Amino acid sequence: MSTVEQTLRPRSHRDPGIRAYPFPAKAWLALSNDPDCTRWEEWEQIHALIYDELGLPFSDAAFIRSFNQVIPDQVDLDRHPEILTLHAHDTMHTWGDYLWAGARGFHRPDAEEGLRTLQRLGFSPRVWIDHGFFQGNMLHISRYGALPSIVDRSGHAYPNQAYTLDLVRQAGVRYLWDGTITPVLGQDRSVSSWQLHLAREQRTTLAAMKRGSEVLRTWFGDEQPRYHNEAHHAHRFPDGQVFRVFQRYGHWDDADIDGLARTLAPTRMDELLSTGGTCIAYTHLGKRHASRTGRGPHVPAATKEALRYVRDRWKQGALELSSVSRMLDYLVLRDHAEVDLGANTFTLRPDGITFQELKPEDLRGHRFTVRGLRLQRLRVLCGDADVPFSALDHGSEGITITLEG
Repeated sequence: MSTVEQTLRPRSHRDPGIRAYPFPAKAWLALSNDPDCTRWEEWEQIHALIYDELGLPFSDAAFIRSFNQVIPDQVDLDRHPEILTLHAHDTMHTWGDYLWAGARGFHRPDAEEGLRTLQRLGFSPRVWIDHGFFQGNMLHISRYGALPSIVDRSGHAYPNQAYTLDLVRQAGVRYLWDGTITPVLGQDRSVSSWQLHLAREQRTTLAAMKRGSEVLRTWFGDEQPRYHNEAHHAHRFPDGQVFRVFQRYGHWDDADIDGLARTLAPTRMDELLSTGGTCIAYTHLGKRHASRTGRGPHVPAATKEALRYVRDRWKQGALELSSVSRMLDYLVLRDHAEVDLGANTFTLRPDGITFQELKPEDLRGHRFTVRGLRLQRLRVLCGDADVPFSALDHGSEGITITLEG
């Protein structure tokens, strides 16, 4: 394992007294949308359905600026800053779209300008998603955005003008996509190495066995498992910075408004509720499949049906929904919380990566269902300080604590 770019272990684990997700939810879904190909007309239709009609508590991603000459009218913050006030955004899709931009290249001063734009608009994104083969990506295809310098084969070191990871942190980002799409439905749960191998290979059992030497080596301890099914993990970048990174769920071929009907199909949502776990679903809401170019409404009927089913399961309480950052914040807080049955306390602690310290705004509105504690004389602590809260008793399921920050 590289000494400069590595997954950090050991990881924190949930206190057994804390339910995985707030009662009565059995699983948690977030939608991770890339804004590629989204023109204003499509943006309005998506907003009207997901946020106005269905009222889903998802968040969105935005380009700061788009220089793409193939799709010259993509929605971005430069031309449409009002999108930040129309529904929630928590993700920056790199520093903008610099693909197919003619002679317009990207270098660090573009990111410095982009940071000033974010600060002027009051937008502090907590999530970063790499974009295609953008030179400044952190983990997907190109990794130049995370390299302060480049060393050639003759040993000469050059400053890297695409390096911006320090500016990404200044922008407010704490979570980065790890550049991978997992076909395993439901993270944040135990899955065997063999199950992961089968899902990623997408082959029959017999064919996978022929290629299973990698899995066998992990079973017998010869090397660290290559695959994981965590919802997030800590990652150290070449410049020494540590962020939490996460996978997205789906299939590359389904990452459009048509494929979303399969990604979020009722049968898959029922499977997610059956197995439990979290799901950050990968899509491009503004992109149609090529077979439907110029035909019919932007959002097909099957996708509307899938989203309505998600809404119904959410309203019933079985499926928790949120933004990507809200889900990940919850998981980090949950995995560093402690239950003390003797003292009748629930204590939250910073993880030292996403949260160097915990502030009231970090805690406000989060809910945790905890077993074994008593409502009478219950204390919720952040370190040694009391945190205001409300609580609801669910009998044998425990009590749900809602933090007021």
